[in-house]
Formats: sequence, C-alpha cells, structure tokens
Amino acid sequence: MADALKPMADVRYMEPLSRSLPFMVDMALSVPYNIIRVLLSDGDVYIGIKPFPNVTLPLIIKKMLTGKKIVVDIDDFDAGYRKGWLRAVSHLVQKPFPAFFDLITYHNQRLGPYIQRTFSVNGERLYRLEQGVDTSVFTPGRFNRRLRRQFPENHKIIVYTGHLNAASDLEKIIRAMKIVLQGVPATFIVAGGGPDEKRFRACARKAGVPVHFTGRISNIRAASYVAIADICLVYYRDISVNWYRSSMKLRECLAMDKKVVTDSVGELKQFKAYTYQAEPDIVAYAEKIIAVLTGPTDQRERAGGDYIRNSYDWKTLGKMFYKRLDLISDPKPFDSQQNA
Repeated sequence: MADALKPMADVRYMEPLSRSLPFMVDMALSVPYNIIRVLLSDGDVYIGIKPFPNVTLPLIIKKMLTGKKIVVDIDDFDAGYRKGWLRAVSHLVQKPFPAFFDLITYHNQRLGPYIQRTFSVNGERLYRLEQGVDTSVFTPGRFNRRLRRQFPENHKIIVYTGHLNAASDLEKIIRAMKIVLQGVPATFIVAGGGPDEKRFRACARKAGVPVHFTGRISNIRAASYVAIADICLVYYRDISVNWYRSSMKLRECLAMDKKVVTDSVGELKQFKAYTYQAEPDIVAYAEKIIAVLTGPTDQRERAGGDYIRNSYDWKTLGKMFYKRLDLISDPKPFDSQQNA
C-alpha cells in the first residue's frame, strides 16, 4: 500500500517488532524505541498495523505534536488467537487507542461491526480496505522454471505460502497431506517462516510427512515457489477468529492463475467460483486435493486470476484509499502559539 500511495503521499508504516521476547515484555520495551523512531521520521500519513500500545502510542504522540494524519489497520480478531488471561490482556491493551485515530481500516466485511462494538468508534471513521495483491510480483509468467528442477520430475508440486504463526492452520494441512501422499507422488513445500516454524517442523516429523520448509523468504521468492506449483493450499479451521480474516495468500495464488484448494470457512466462501473447495474436514480436504491433482478440472482459476488482477491490485486500491485519506481534515499541531 505504501508503494501504491507513493506518487500521491509519503506513507509510513508502524509495525510491531518481530517478537523474540515474551508478549508483554516485548510490548513494554518497544514503546520507547518506537516513539523515538516515529518522532525522527517525517511522512504525510502514518499507518499503524494492529492497535497495540507499542504501535498506537507513538502515533498518537506524533499526531499531537505535528498534526499528521494517522490510521490504524485492524486486520483480524487478534485477541482470538490467545487463550485465558492473555486473551483478556490482549483485548484490554488494544481497546482504548483506535478512538484517537483519524481512520480505521479493515479487510473483512464482518469485521466492521465488530470494530465498532469493541472499540467504540464512529462508523464514519471506518474504511473497508480490501486485502490487496502486488500484481507486479504475483503475476503469471514472470518466473522461469529453474527452481522446479530441484524437485523430482515425476512429482506434483503442492505449495502452502504463509507466515508461520498462531494464525496459521498448517498443522491441519499436514494431517491432510499425510493422506494425499499415500496415493499421489508429490512434493509438499511450505514457503515462509515465522515464530511457530519449529513447532510445525516437529508436527511434520511426528506425522511422518516429508515437507520442504523454505524458512523466511521474500515476497518475490515466495512467488517463485507459487509459480512452480501444480496446486496451492489455503485452509481455515471453522473457529470464530477465522470468520473475520481475509486471505492475502489466496489472492496472491489466484493472481498467478494457480489452482487453489481451500475449505469453506469465512471469507473463503466468497471465492467458491474461483477455487476448489471442500468442507472444513481433514479427510474431505485431502480428497479434494487428490481430485484436483489427478482429475480433470474446469480451469476456474483462470477466471479467478482475471478477477483478482482487476479487483484487488494494490495500485487500484491505493487510489481509492487516497481519496478517502484526502477527506481527513488536516489538524493543527500543538505549538507555542496554541498553548499561549
């Protein structure tokens, strides 16, 4: 989005740091660091990723001192990934801050009413920003096939791309792949890394499923793995937190005209015409993967590719988003004359 807006505005993003410390310790230590980082920068618009204090407090201070436009992006039901007291704390530390922002963006249609209720914000300050795709990277025909030679020629290539964290349902996919690999010669590639990568590697070993883990890679490298895939996988468990999500990976794979096998949970249902869907059940999902790998298909992914490139390109979404940003009045910063 920052690249899409670059011709019109200098947009700076404030993201949570990659956590290596416990949740609350990292939160406390990163607040002063982020305050300094934000105060030393000079953008037109600041967008915070998730309404945690280590993101929102620095941006609110920036707004008070300089009058910059500030936006917070709430892309999912974040507290739902935690349990017990951590879930309650996660909810509590996020709740006060979105009310101070000029605009709150979200992806999933279902998430809008939840944000209004949870964060007590006026609906006029909500903006549904569709989950976009960088079609300059995720585009059919961009990559050569040299990467394909690293894997057995007689194998189908099955690719899952994703950030391996609490939101990933890779464990369920591994269980499905155990069934798939019993009947189809295939190589299963997990393109991406994250804090839960070690856990997923252990899960694959325990299940006896051979998985090629790439570790952390760039978007371009991830797209090169999608390019060699015979099918790509997206799977959501049928739990409340997944009803509020929007899959960037689904859009990226479709943008490359790839066959995508999904289950039918939450937003994934909206892409039924372009993907090969199963019920949210491990056996049913495995059977759908096998059917798409071995049988004839109706090539719906080609229509899906056209649909994604026409509707979800970041450049198009960026122009629409800028029009909404431009409607935000420019507040005056606190200065000596105002305080006199």
